[in-house]
Amino acid sequence: MGIPLRVLLVEDSEDDALLLLRELQRGGYEVTFERIDTPTAMKAAIAGQTWDIVICDYSMPTFSAPAALKQVKESGLDLPFIIVSGTIGEDTAVAAMKAGAHDYIIKGNLARLTPAVARELREALVRRERKQAEEQIKASLEEKEVLLKEIHHRVKNNLQIISSLLNLQAEYLKDNQALEVFKDSQNRIESMALIHEKLYQSQDLARINFADYIQDLVTNLFYSYNVNSSDITLKMNVEEVFLAIDAAIPCGLIINELISNSLKYAFPQREPGEICIDFCSMQPNLFRLNISDNGVGFAQYFDFQATESLGLRLVKGLIHQLQGNIDFTSNKGVEYKIIFPTKNF
Repeated sequence: MGIPLRVLLVEDSEDDALLLLRELQRGGYEVTFERIDTPTAMKAAIAGQTWDIVICDYSMPTFSAPAALKQVKESGLDLPFIIVSGTIGEDTAVAAMKAGAHDYIIKGNLARLTPAVARELREALVRRERKQAEEQIKASLEEKEVLLKEIHHRVKNNLQIISSLLNLQAEYLKDNQALEVFKDSQNRIESMALIHEKLYQSQDLARINFADYIQDLVTNLFYSYNVNSSDITLKMNVEEVFLAIDAAIPCGLIINELISNSLKYAFPQREPGEICIDFCSMQPNLFRLNISDNGVGFAQYFDFQATESLGLRLVKGLIHQLQGNIDFTSNKGVEYKIIFPTKNF
C-alpha cells in the first residue's frame, strides 16, 4: 500500500495528467486527486477539500500557473506548489520561484517529480511544525502577559490596602508627629502602588511612561498635603522617557521624598512659591533628574551627607541602589541634581 497523497492537479490535458499520476504511483504514492483547469474550479477545490500538494501546468487556455499560485497565496494555505510544463523557459521559471512556486519540472523529465514531491512535503511539514511551535510560544507569552498584568493589579491592590489600613490607624493618633510619619509612609506606599498600576495599564509590561507617572505622583502629593496649585506653582519639563520597574520604583520614591520635603518645609507660611521638576535622557541608558524649589532652603551649615532625616537618608540609599550620584545646593531654595544609569531591557 502506497503513501497517501492528495493532489490538486491543475492541468488541461488529460493525457499529461495520467502521465503525472502514473509517475507518482511508480514513486510509491497512493494518489487521490482532482483535475481542474479554470479559476472557478480552482477556488472551489481549495475551499472544499484538503490537499497535500498542488501540481500545475504553466500555461492553459483559460488559466495559468501564476494565477493558480496567486489563488493559493490568497487562501492563506501553505501548500507545496510545483510547476510541471513543457514550454516554460528559464527566466519564466525563475520568476515563478520568486513569486512563491517551490519547484518547476520539465514534462520531458518526470523522473524528477517524485523526489521533488517528497522534498516539498518534508519541507511543508517542517514549516507547519515551526508555525505550530510559534503559535504555542505566542499563546504562552500571551498567557504570561495576562498573569503579569494580574500580578501587577494584585500588588497595586495590596499596597493600597496597606495604605488604607495606615489611614484607619492614623485616626486613633493624636500626636501630630506620629500622624506625619503615617502620612509619609502612606505616600511612599502610594508611589509604589502607582508604578504597578501604570504597568498594569501599559501595553509594555516591562516599563512605564515615566512622564505620565511623575504627573500623577505629584498630583497625588499636592492633594495629600492639601496644597493649592495656585499657591505653589509646579513647573515640569519632563521628556517622554520609559523606565523599567527596577529603576522606576526607586526613582519614584526619590521624587516622592524630595517633593514631599518641599511641600512640607519649603514654604512654612504657605507663601507663594515654585517647585520645578526636570527629567531627561542625557544619552542612552543615562538619565538626569533635577528637583528644586524657591523656598526657605536649609540652614547655612546643613550637611546633606550627614543628615539624620529619614527621608533624605532614604533618598541617598535609593540613589546608591540606582548606582547614581546626587549634587545638593541650598541657595534661595534647594536644588537636587541626580544622574543615574539604567540597564538595557
